[in-house]
Amino acid sequence: MTVTNREGFFDAAMRLLAREGRGGLRLAPLCRAVGVTSGSFYHHFGGWDGFVDALLAHWETVDTHRLAELAARETDPDDRLDVLKHLALTFPHEAEAAIRAWAHGDERVAAVQRRVDAQRRRVVADALEGGGLDPERAERHAALALAVLIGHQQQLGGTDVGELLALFDELTALDPRSAAHRGDRP
Repeated sequence: MTVTNREGFFDAAMRLLAREGRGGLRLAPLCRAVGVTSGSFYHHFGGWDGFVDALLAHWETVDTHRLAELAARETDPDDRLDVLKHLALTFPHEAEAAIRAWAHGDERVAAVQRRVDAQRRRVVADALEGGGLDPERAERHAALALAVLIGHQQQLGGTDVGELLALFDELTALDPRSAAHRGDRP
């Protein structure tokens, strides 16, 4: 039997979600992907509900709280927005698309999805306000950035992170105070 930690289960679950969607995330394939028996799974999570709760908490922490923490380290507003853009490129896009689809049929998943979206929107809005946008406009721009991310994730064929970055750059250029809008950047 392979010894693993909870992280191994979470990584395998995100790969299964990315590849096969929610329907592919089942106990036997998960344990095979991790290289353990179901006994190890039950040892770590107690059951499927415990696993789902832990997986969602892990996703929320790693891909949302981490975003807020890393962005908060940047004092320059433009640098903070650049950090946010580049961190958004590292999200597990195909797995997140599967989680969004799963959320449509499972209120527990939907509640986490709403918290993730709200926190991401808040982090972006705070960064935009720090750069001088008024709060109402910062909220709208943050909602637009989140809509671009979500929409791009939902497209068939996987997420092209180069195209996603180009879209984020276009959003940034819409702000008349941005260097890109003024022509300061190539």
